[in-house]
Amino acid sequence: MAGIGDEIAERLRDLATRRLGFEAAWQQAADVACPEASDFLPMGNIIGGSLGGSIMDVPKATQRSVKIYDTTAITAVDRLASGLEALIVPQSDYWHSLDIETFKRKPLKDDAKVWLEDLREGMFKVRYDADSGWVTAIQTCLRRMIVFGNAFMWVEDATMQGPRSHGDKDEFIRYQYIPLNEAYVAEDSTGRIDTFIRPYYLTARQALQKFGERLPATIKALANSPGNSERRFTFVQAILPRRDFKTNVLGIKGAPWQSVHIELESKAVVQDSGFWEFPVVDFRWLPEPGRVYAEGPIMRCLADIQSLQLLAKNELAANEQSVNPPLLVANAGVMNRPSARPGAINFGGISPNGQKLIEPMNLGQRLDFASQIKMAAQAQVKESLYINLFELLTRSPEMSATQAVIRANEKGELLGPAGSRVQQGLSRLVERELGILTRAGIFDNDSLFHPPSSVFEAGGKRLVPEFRSPLDRLRHMKEAEGTMRTLEVMSPLAQSDPTVTDNFDSDTMSRGLAEVFGMPARFLRPQEQVDAIRQQRAQAQAAQQQAAIAQQLAAASAQGSTALQNMQQTGI
Repeated sequence: MAGIGDEIAERLRDLATRRLGFEAAWQQAADVACPEASDFLPMGNIIGGSLGGSIMDVPKATQRSVKIYDTTAITAVDRLASGLEALIVPQSDYWHSLDIETFKRKPLKDDAKVWLEDLREGMFKVRYDADSGWVTAIQTCLRRMIVFGNAFMWVEDATMQGPRSHGDKDEFIRYQYIPLNEAYVAEDSTGRIDTFIRPYYLTARQALQKFGERLPATIKALANSPGNSERRFTFVQAILPRRDFKTNVLGIKGAPWQSVHIELESKAVVQDSGFWEFPVVDFRWLPEPGRVYAEGPIMRCLADIQSLQLLAKNELAANEQSVNPPLLVANAGVMNRPSARPGAINFGGISPNGQKLIEPMNLGQRLDFASQIKMAAQAQVKESLYINLFELLTRSPEMSATQAVIRANEKGELLGPAGSRVQQGLSRLVERELGILTRAGIFDNDSLFHPPSSVFEAGGKRLVPEFRSPLDRLRHMKEAEGTMRTLEVMSPLAQSDPTVTDNFDSDTMSRGLAEVFGMPARFLRPQEQVDAIRQQRAQAQAAQQQAAIAQQLAAASAQGSTALQNMQQTGI
C-alpha cells in the first residue's frame, strides 16, 4: 500500500502535468516583461525527482535583457503594480477596518468601536514591521500577478519558529513571496485554494538543521561529511485538508490543514504537522471558471509585446544602417577593403577622372515611419496595462473637482474587478493574521487588546475585515459625483428660493462625502457630541434672546419712568 510520501509525489506530478500549457506562456511572459523571474522547468525534472537547473545561481535579468529591445512592458508592469499598491494596500493609509461578522449584530457601542480601531492599528504595526517582510512580499506579488496572472504569499507564524536574529524584539508574523515555479495548487468545490504543494531545495546541512533525525540516513551522513554537506536535495511540502479532521482533537493534529514534508527521491516523510488556517494567500487576476490559474494583463497582450520587440529590433537595425551604411564598391580587383574609421584614407576610392568608386548604399529606410509604428505598439501595450488611465489625472491638473471625481470613478470601474480579486486574498490574509495573534495571546485578560464586554453583547462569531482603501472609495465616487452635480445645479435655485435646501439632509450628506473622499473617522465628531453642541448652542441662543428681551424691557421701563417724571415735573 502506497504511503503518504508516494501520494504526495504522485499528486505533484499530476498538478505539474495539468499546468504545462500555462508554464509555456509564463516563460514567454517572463522573457519580455519580467526578466528577473525564475525559469519554469521542464516536466521531466519533477518526475525524475529533481528541480533541475544549474546548481550555480545566475542573474536571470542579465541573461534575458540581451534579447529585450523595448522595455515598455517592463516599465508598465512596475507602474501598474505601484498604482495597484497605492489603490489597494497603500503604505500611508489604513486600508481596512475590522467588524464583527453577523447579520443580527446589535449596534456597536463607542467602546467597542474604539477597541476595533485599536486592534486594527495593532495589526498594521505588526504587518508593517521592518522585519516582517510584508512590503517586499506584497509588492512582488502584485508584479507577478500582473505578469503571470497568479501570485502566492506565505504567511508564517513567527512565534512558532523562533527569532531570526539575536535580540529582544518580538516577532509575530513573517511574509514571503513564493515563486510561481514552486507553487502547485488545487481548488475546492467553491473555487478557493485548498491544496498547496511546493518542491524546494535544501542542502544536506540545511536539511539536518530543519528536520533533524527524521532525515534518511544517507542525507544525515552527507550532512556530517565536510566535503558533501552542501550537496542539494529536493524536498516537497504539501498542505492538504486533513482527512481525519475532528474538532475535539487537541494539539496540532486537530488542525484542519495537514502539512507534510517529504524527501522526493526516497518519498520519506521528514515532518508531519498542520495549520489552523491556510497559510498561503493567493492573488489571481480574474480567473476563468473551471481554471485554477488566471491570465494576467501581460499574457493578454503578449502578442503585442512580442511584436513590439521585433519592431524595436528592426528600428535599431535601420538606425545602425543609417549611421553606418553598407558601401557600394567598384569591382576593379585592385582595391583593398574600405576603412570606415574616422580620418581613414582609402586609396583607389576615386577613379583618375574623378568618379567615386565607393558610395554608401541607400536602402530607403523610413525611420520616422518605423518610429510611428513602434509608438503605436507601445501605446497599445500601455493601454492594456491601464497606464494611460493612471496618467489621466496628472495630465489634466487644471480640471475641476467634479471632473476629477468623474475621472476617478472611471478608474474605479476599470480596476474594480481586479481589485476585488486581490481583496479576496487579503481577506484570507487577515483571517490568518488574526489566528496567529489570537494564539499569541493578544486577546488574553492581561492584554491591551482584551475586548470590552460590549463586544460580546453585540453578538457575532468572528472578526472580519472591511476594506476602506482608495479603490473602495473610488467605487463610491458615483455617489459623490451625483451629489456634487446636484449641488451645482441647485445652487442658483437656492439663491432665489432658499427653501429648496430643506430637501437635503446636510448631516448625512457631509458624513457620506467625508467617507467617500477618505477623511479619517477620528476627524469627525460623534453624532452624540454634535447633538450636544447644537443643544448648547440653542440654549445659548435662547439665553441671548431672553437677555436681549430683558434688556429691551429694562430700557423701555427706564424710558417710561423718565417720561413719567417729566410729566410730573411739568404738571401734566
